[in-house]
Amino acid sequence: MAFRHELADFERFYERTYPSAYRTALGIVRDPSIAADVTQDAYVKAFRDRARFRGDAPVAVWLHRIVVNAALDGLRRRARGPREIAVGPARDISVGVDAVGEIADRMTMLDALDVLAPRSRAAVILRYYHDDDYATIGRILGTSPGNVGVMLTRALDRLRLELERPAGTASVGPGPAESEVRDAR
Repeated sequence: MAFRHELADFERFYERTYPSAYRTALGIVRDPSIAADVTQDAYVKAFRDRARFRGDAPVAVWLHRIVVNAALDGLRRRARGPREIAVGPARDISVGVDAVGEIADRMTMLDALDVLAPRSRAAVILRYYHDDDYATIGRILGTSPGNVGVMLTRALDRLRLELERPAGTASVGPGPAESEVRDAR
Protein backbone atom coordinates (compact mmCIF):
# COMPACT_ATOMS: atom_id res chain seq x y z
CA MET A 1 0.00 0.00 0.00
CA ALA A 2 3.00 2.28 0.48
CA PHE A 3 3.29 3.03 -3.24
CA ARG A 4 -0.39 3.58 -4.13
CA HIS A 5 -0.17 7.33 -3.55
CA GLU A 6 2.06 7.65 -6.65
CA LEU A 7 -0.96 6.95 -8.88
CA ALA A 8 -3.28 9.46 -7.20
CA ASP A 9 -2.36 12.17 -9.73
CA PHE A 10 -2.08 10.10 -12.90
CA GLU A 11 -1.27 13.09 -15.10
CA ARG A 12 1.75 13.93 -12.95
CA PHE A 13 2.73 10.24 -12.83
CA TYR A 14 2.55 10.11 -16.64
CA GLU A 15 4.68 13.25 -17.09
CA ARG A 16 7.27 12.01 -14.61
CA THR A 17 7.58 8.46 -15.95
CA TYR A 18 6.95 8.79 -19.70
CA PRO A 19 10.59 9.38 -20.79
CA SER A 20 11.80 6.27 -18.98
CA ALA A 21 8.87 4.16 -20.21
CA TYR A 22 9.40 5.31 -23.80
CA ARG A 23 13.13 4.54 -23.68
CA THR A 24 12.35 1.09 -22.31
CA ALA A 25 9.89 0.42 -25.15
CA LEU A 26 12.32 1.84 -27.73
CA GLY A 27 15.09 -0.39 -26.47
CA ILE A 28 12.88 -3.44 -26.98
CA VAL A 29 11.05 -2.64 -30.23
CA ARG A 30 13.89 -0.60 -31.81
CA ASP A 31 11.51 1.61 -33.79
CA PRO A 32 10.50 5.10 -32.53
CA SER A 33 6.97 5.05 -33.93
CA ILE A 34 6.21 1.59 -32.56
CA ALA A 35 7.79 2.57 -29.25
CA ALA A 36 5.53 5.62 -29.03
CA ASP A 37 2.48 3.47 -29.81
CA VAL A 38 3.27 0.75 -27.29
CA THR A 39 4.15 3.31 -24.63
CA GLN A 40 0.76 4.95 -25.10
CA ASP A 41 -0.91 1.52 -25.03
CA ALA A 42 0.91 0.80 -21.77
CA TYR A 43 -0.30 4.04 -20.16
CA VAL A 44 -3.87 3.38 -21.26
CA LYS A 45 -3.66 -0.06 -19.62
CA ALA A 46 -2.01 1.42 -16.52
CA PHE A 47 -4.74 4.05 -16.23
CA ARG A 48 -7.49 1.45 -16.60
CA ASP A 49 -5.82 -0.93 -14.14
CA ARG A 50 -4.61 1.63 -11.58
CA ALA A 51 -7.28 0.60 -9.06
CA ARG A 52 -5.90 -2.96 -9.15
CA PHE A 53 -2.36 -1.84 -8.32
CA ARG A 54 -1.76 -3.30 -4.86
CA GLY A 55 1.00 -0.88 -3.92
CA ASP A 56 3.25 -3.55 -2.40
CA ALA A 57 6.09 -2.82 -4.87
CA PRO A 58 7.32 0.41 -6.45
CA VAL A 59 4.97 1.73 -9.09
CA ALA A 60 7.91 1.85 -11.55
CA VAL A 61 8.18 -1.95 -11.44
CA TRP A 62 4.45 -2.27 -12.10
CA LEU A 63 4.69 0.22 -14.99
CA HIS A 64 7.77 -1.43 -16.50
CA ARG A 65 5.99 -4.77 -16.53
CA ILE A 66 3.12 -3.18 -18.46
CA VAL A 67 5.54 -1.42 -20.86
CA VAL A 68 7.60 -4.56 -21.48
CA ASN A 69 4.48 -6.62 -22.15
CA ALA A 70 3.09 -3.93 -24.47
CA ALA A 71 6.42 -3.79 -26.33
CA LEU A 72 6.58 -7.57 -26.73
CA ASP A 73 2.94 -7.59 -27.90
CA GLY A 74 3.77 -4.79 -30.35
CA LEU A 75 6.58 -6.88 -31.80
CA ARG A 76 4.28 -9.89 -32.12
CA ARG A 77 1.69 -7.79 -33.98
CA ARG A 78 4.39 -6.34 -36.21
CA ALA A 79 5.74 -9.81 -37.05
CA ARG A 80 2.28 -10.80 -38.32
CA GLY A 81 1.56 -7.61 -40.27
CA PRO A 82 3.10 -5.89 -43.29
CA ARG A 83 6.42 -4.11 -42.81
CA GLU A 84 6.94 -0.47 -43.61
CA ILE A 85 10.14 1.39 -44.21
CA ALA A 86 10.09 4.69 -42.36
CA VAL A 87 11.64 7.55 -44.25
CA GLY A 88 12.17 10.67 -42.21
CA PRO A 89 13.42 14.11 -43.11
CA ALA A 90 17.16 14.69 -43.27
CA ARG A 91 18.49 16.23 -40.10
CA ASP A 92 21.28 18.69 -39.59
CA ILE A 93 23.29 17.20 -36.76
CA SER A 94 25.89 19.60 -35.44
CA VAL A 95 28.06 17.99 -32.81
CA GLY A 96 31.54 18.56 -31.49
CA VAL A 97 34.41 16.26 -32.36
CA ASP A 98 34.43 14.79 -28.82
CA ALA A 99 30.79 13.77 -29.10
CA VAL A 100 31.28 11.84 -32.34
CA GLY A 101 33.03 8.91 -30.63
CA GLU A 102 30.37 8.72 -27.94
CA ILE A 103 27.59 8.78 -30.54
CA ALA A 104 29.34 6.07 -32.58
CA ASP A 105 29.72 3.90 -29.47
CA ARG A 106 26.01 4.28 -28.66
CA MET A 107 25.00 3.49 -32.23
CA THR A 108 27.21 0.40 -32.23
CA MET A 109 25.63 -0.82 -28.98
CA LEU A 110 22.11 -0.13 -30.24
CA ASP A 111 22.86 -2.03 -33.46
CA ALA A 112 24.28 -4.91 -31.41
CA LEU A 113 21.06 -5.08 -29.36
CA ASP A 114 19.21 -5.93 -32.58
CA VAL A 115 20.77 -9.43 -32.57
CA LEU A 116 19.03 -10.26 -29.29
CA ALA A 117 15.56 -11.72 -29.02
CA PRO A 118 13.03 -9.20 -27.64
CA ARG A 119 12.80 -10.77 -24.16
CA SER A 120 16.59 -10.79 -23.90
CA ARG A 121 16.69 -7.14 -24.98
CA ALA A 122 14.09 -6.39 -22.32
CA ALA A 123 16.20 -8.14 -19.65
CA VAL A 124 19.32 -6.21 -20.70
CA ILE A 125 17.48 -2.88 -20.68
CA LEU A 126 15.86 -3.52 -17.31
CA ARG A 127 19.17 -4.60 -15.76
CA TYR A 128 21.62 -2.13 -17.26
CA TYR A 129 19.41 0.87 -18.03
CA HIS A 130 17.05 0.74 -15.05
CA ASP A 131 19.45 -1.10 -12.72
CA ASP A 132 16.70 -3.51 -11.70
CA ASP A 133 17.74 -6.59 -9.73
CA TYR A 134 17.11 -10.15 -10.98
CA ALA A 135 14.02 -10.61 -8.80
CA THR A 136 12.43 -7.43 -10.16
CA ILE A 137 13.26 -8.35 -13.75
CA GLY A 138 11.85 -11.81 -13.10
CA ARG A 139 8.57 -10.29 -11.86
CA ILE A 140 8.39 -8.02 -14.92
CA LEU A 141 9.17 -10.79 -17.43
CA GLY A 142 7.22 -13.47 -15.60
CA THR A 143 10.17 -15.76 -14.95
CA SER A 144 12.47 -16.75 -12.10
CA PRO A 145 15.48 -14.71 -10.99
CA GLY A 146 17.69 -17.68 -11.91
CA ASN A 147 16.33 -17.66 -15.44
CA VAL A 148 16.99 -13.92 -15.63
CA GLY A 149 20.63 -14.63 -14.82
CA VAL A 150 20.81 -17.20 -17.60
CA MET A 151 19.11 -14.81 -20.06
CA LEU A 152 21.51 -12.00 -19.19
CA THR A 153 24.59 -14.22 -19.40
CA ARG A 154 23.59 -15.48 -22.84
CA ALA A 155 22.60 -11.99 -23.99
CA LEU A 156 25.90 -10.47 -22.84
CA ASP A 157 27.86 -13.30 -24.49
CA ARG A 158 25.98 -12.67 -27.72
CA LEU A 159 26.54 -8.90 -27.47
CA ARG A 160 30.25 -9.42 -26.80
CA LEU A 161 30.55 -11.56 -29.94
CA GLU A 162 28.60 -9.02 -31.96
CA LEU A 163 30.70 -6.08 -30.76
CA GLU A 164 33.97 -7.94 -31.36
CA ARG A 165 33.24 -8.92 -34.95
CA PRO A 166 34.82 -6.81 -37.69
CA ALA A 167 32.56 -4.19 -39.28
CA GLY A 168 30.78 -5.35 -42.42
CA THR A 169 30.78 -9.05 -41.52
CA ALA A 170 27.76 -11.18 -40.75
CA SER A 171 26.64 -11.72 -37.18
CA VAL A 172 28.40 -14.55 -35.38
CA GLY A 173 27.25 -17.09 -32.86
CA PRO A 174 24.03 -18.98 -32.51
CA GLY A 175 20.74 -17.22 -33.10
CA PRO A 176 18.19 -16.66 -30.36
CA ALA A 177 16.94 -19.73 -28.58
CA GLU A 178 13.83 -21.34 -30.05
CA SER A 179 11.78 -20.24 -27.04
CA GLU A 180 12.95 -16.63 -27.47
CA VAL A 181 11.92 -16.64 -31.13
CA ARG A 182 8.55 -18.11 -30.14
CA ASP A 183 8.18 -15.47 -27.38
CA ALA A 184 8.78 -12.67 -29.89
CA ARG A 185 5.89 -13.81 -32.07
